[in-house]
Parts: sequence; structure tokens; C-alpha cells
Amino acid sequence: MATEIGVSAPLLGRAEARVPYPPSVVDRFIAWADRVPGPAWSLYLGMLAVLVVIVNGVTWLDGSVRFGTLDLYRTSIPVYPVSILALMHYLNRAACRALAEFRPALGGAEAEYARFEYELTTLPSGRTWVVCGASLVFTVAFAVFTPSLAEALRRSPWLAGVDFVLYAIVFGLVGVFVYHTLRQLRMVRLIHASARNVNLFQLTPLYAFSGLTARTGIGLLLLNSFSILTDPATLVNPPLFGLTILTSLVSVACFFLPLKGIHDCIASKKQRLLAEVNARLEAAIQHLYRRADAQDPTGIEQVNQLLTALVTTREVLTKIPTWPWETGTLTGFISAFLLPFIVGLIILFLEQVLR
Repeated sequence: MATEIGVSAPLLGRAEARVPYPPSVVDRFIAWADRVPGPAWSLYLGMLAVLVVIVNGVTWLDGSVRFGTLDLYRTSIPVYPVSILALMHYLNRAACRALAEFRPALGGAEAEYARFEYELTTLPSGRTWVVCGASLVFTVAFAVFTPSLAEALRRSPWLAGVDFVLYAIVFGLVGVFVYHTLRQLRMVRLIHASARNVNLFQLTPLYAFSGLTARTGIGLLLLNSFSILTDPATLVNPPLFGLTILTSLVSVACFFLPLKGIHDCIASKKQRLLAEVNARLEAAIQHLYRRADAQDPTGIEQVNQLLTALVTTREVLTKIPTWPWETGTLTGFISAFLLPFIVGLIILFLEQVLR
């Protein structure tokens, strides 16, 4: 499909027996979304519109909200499951592109590359269901600290039941996204560790996964910012506040930790090359000293040229960065990291002013 959101699990079309493990229900949905005619973003927008009507429609049927009125908070709820599915779809596509860019450094056989591609973009079915079960426990804790749900339960039990199911779906997908993030970025570390052709003068392949890690972290942070903007309980509901802090920490970890392996590899190779040029520089200087001691100017000009070339080489090596990202990538991530806290402070300030 010719869109930014593309194929999620490239090997899903192959026989199940040839893949390391069966794909999760989320991966099957994303694979289905790829087969739907038209751009993937239109499918997700359509899903969002339908869910907005359904989520608000239950209050219309209940009579608690006038028909046709869209409540801001209830309208924001469907944004989470739809945006998480779309973001996972997008990140899987970005992971495939990053792996293809990293391939010159990877080397290895086609079978190894295919396995990396599958595991990078596909969640194991069983563990995904376990994560969903754990998220259900979090949903119960969230409900305990949410007075509006208790009030809805007294007023309209069926509406409270619908809301609980909605929250269970939302937090289930949040849990799956966190699992997807941790697993995908663990795979980045494994792929980096498998690199056989690290060339400090061909840095583009080595930068390949920095865009994926930055996009993943920024995606988590944008979800946090949206939650703070649309739900005042984000900063006061203990489970929700804890989840916000957790995802913020995961966003930082997912940007730095997966890249540390390739950073260490680049730094080690850089130190080795610097040691080699320093050894040659020392030998050239010793040769110059011997000529000076013997008062023999023969070949001095050639030695000077050699010294200049070696010093230039050392300067070039010294300037090679060891962290595999562009300056703009790091700046963008830091801005996104600070955004939820800035939004929270602005909201708290406005609340104080209005009071």
C-alpha cells in the first residue's frame, strides 16, 4: 500500500510453520488493515469516527447527554485505541525501513535477515494476551480511583459497564503498545549486536534505527500530552498518574538504551583507529628526532608531509560521533519529552488563576 503506514508483519503471508511463533491478534488486525483497499490512514480515521459516535451514543441512549452533543472527554477516549493501532502500524513500517538501511552493516544470511524482520514487527500471540490480562487488573485499579464510574454505576449500571469495557480496551492496548515498544527496542539491540560490517566512514547505516527509537519515544510522549490535555484526572488519579510517569520513563529508555550497543561498538572502533594513527604519529616523530640528532636533513620534507597527514587523519577520527543520531533527532526528542510537563504546568497554573 503506497502510504506512510505500510506492511506491519512482512512474513505473515508465509506459512505459519515457517515463522518463529504465531502473530498476535493486533498484528493480524494490522495485516488486515494493509489489505483493505485505500490508504491505511483513511481506515483509522473511519474507525475513529465510528467509535466517537458509539462512545457518545451510549450517553444519548442513557439520556444523560442531549442527543447529538459530543462530550470532549468521551470523544477523546476512542483516540487512544485508534492512535495506538495506527502508531504501531507506522512504527512497524519504520522498523522495516530501518532494518533495510542497516543491512550493509548487518551482513549475514537471508534467513537471519528475514527472522529479524519478523521478530522486529510481530508480537507473540500468547504473551500479548498475558499483557492484556495484566492490563485488566490495572483497569480495575483505575476504576476504584475514578469517582465518575462509581456515580455512573449507581445511576445507570449498564452505562458503567460499557465504560468499563471501553477503559479495558484502552488500557489493554496501552499495555500492548508498551510491550511492543520494549520488545521492538530489545530487538534493535540484538540487531546492533549482530552487526559485522561497522564502518566509521559509512555512518548512514549505523544511524538507521535512531529514527525508530526517537519516533517511538515521541509517540509515547504525545499520548501523555493528549491525556493531560483532555483528562484532568491524569495528574490526580494515582494509577493514571503512575502510568504517565512509567510511559515517560519508557520513552527515555527506548531512545537511549537500544542505541547504547552500537554506540559502544562505534566508540571501540574509533578508539582502535585512533590508537593506530597515534602509533604511526609517534613513529614519524621518532624518525624526525633521529634525523635531527644526526643532523641529517634528508627526507625531512617527506616526514613533515607525513606528520601533517597523520594529524589531519587524527582530527577526522576525533570528530566522528559515537552516538548514532543526528542533532535534530535528539533536539526533537527532548522537546517532546518536556511537552507533557509543560502542558501539565500550564493546566495547573490556569486552574489556580481561574479559582
